[in-house]
Amino acid sequence: MNTFEEVLKKYLNIFAGQEMYFVNDTRNLELFKKNPGNTNAEDVRTKISAINDTELMRLSIMEEMIQHILKLSIDDRLQRGDLTLVDDIANITLKGEKLYLVHFASVYCNFHKPDLFPIYSEQHLDFYRLYIKENNLPLDPEKMNTYATFSQALQLLVERLGLSGKMNYLQLRKFGWLYAETILKEGR
Repeated sequence: MNTFEEVLKKYLNIFAGQEMYFVNDTRNLELFKKNPGNTNAEDVRTKISAINDTELMRLSIMEEMIQHILKLSIDDRLQRGDLTLVDDIANITLKGEKLYLVHFASVYCNFHKPDLFPIYSEQHLDFYRLYIKENNLPLDPEKMNTYATFSQALQLLVERLGLSGKMNYLQLRKFGWLYAETILKEGR
């Protein structure tokens, strides 16, 4: 029987040749690199449009999110890789309702700095919970729905597998999208 880590490494090797899944991401990375600032509403609007986040669009709150990002003055924190910025962008109150748009916020930050900001994905929480349990990591697997714990788990995975400098968090997100469920099935 394969161990979880053996299965994980097997699919990392398969993933190495999957460039076709990065065409849109490459375009977005170039857009964000050409427009790194977040002090102009039109620049922020263009970047949010490029992300095309389903939750943000479903709620029809693009303009509110633009104003929220502008008010936060995020540029310095992005440059420093301040992970608390994701929660600050994600937490927005509209018409008295508190929203937590962590996926959008993490993608927005990631496209600015893909080596510094992990992309939160509820789809992969079971994968990370299993990873935490299998490796007896000092994290609470039941807190994977918080960006802080999610980021810590992902960073420990990157370090343990020697992926630092080899894959950025955007690539890791794509890897999870392609193989997380398969790894969970084979690695148990």
